[in-house]
Amino acid sequence: MIAKIKTRADFGGIVNYANDQKNKKKCATLLAHEGVCAISNKTIADSFQIQASMRPKVKSPVKHVSLAFSSQDISRFPDNEEGDALMVEIAKKWMEQMGIRNTQYIIARHHDTKHPHCHLVFNRIDNDGNLISDSNERIRNTKVCRTLTKEYGLYFAPKNSKARNKSRLRPYQLRKYNLRSATLDALAVSCSWNDFLGILKGQGIDMRFNRTDNSDKIRGISFCQNEYSIAGSKLDRDLSFNNLCVTLGNVASELIIQPHQAITSGGGTSNEQGWRDDKDNQRNEPFYKPSKRRR
Repeated sequence: MIAKIKTRADFGGIVNYANDQKNKKKCATLLAHEGVCAISNKTIADSFQIQASMRPKVKSPVKHVSLAFSSQDISRFPDNEEGDALMVEIAKKWMEQMGIRNTQYIIARHHDTKHPHCHLVFNRIDNDGNLISDSNERIRNTKVCRTLTKEYGLYFAPKNSKARNKSRLRPYQLRKYNLRSATLDALAVSCSWNDFLGILKGQGIDMRFNRTDNSDKIRGISFCQNEYSIAGSKLDRDLSFNNLCVTLGNVASELIIQPHQAITSGGGTSNEQGWRDDKDNQRNEPFYKPSKRRR
């Protein structure tokens, strides 16, 4: 199960797309709705817009989510009431675990692909006029999808599910792809820096903080696997130091102030520094190296 989230400014267009019952290929079916007048797409969009008008300064009040399931799960979602009910149940649980509550939404199923999927449109302005936060939604979405996939016994795609594309990658591209996949997978199931580092260590991945010259101030983070090292921000924006701090918390209190709890390098190289410089030739230090004390 995967969920692709997009933010929109206009309700009319996305409602027409999600609930396009005139398109014979899509053959859209409105499975569920809450807080809207479902007589027509226009009345649905108008209902959304009226509620969004409570917060006129919010320029993008629309969220459109495509919930897609593997073609391996076709038998779990037959084109009947039972299959539709399961799809709605999972969609509602996804909303609940993403913190999307007390607001308008529609859920419409499409039939134009081999894999079962539905479209969710909801209002970021809830029934009380409050704005539903989408902060850090990419990380939260990944965790929720994994949780629901496991809970409902759905098909788990392997990490290297894009094998047809991997075979065409050059060696340095393949190393970056594998490191990115493994690191994002570790982040998706981590709640703290120690969780994150422990999983990375098990995968043979080292991590270091990049510091400014003549200072202990951290300016970035890098990951290393099999002697290949790259900055986290170049792997994925969710792996930049600032975004990792948003997701995992204050690194200083967890790893630097309490260095005895930090996890030392677990793979890659074996020398003390344990790092191979990347193309930026940045000054880097292992994160577990103690800072110099004044005497």
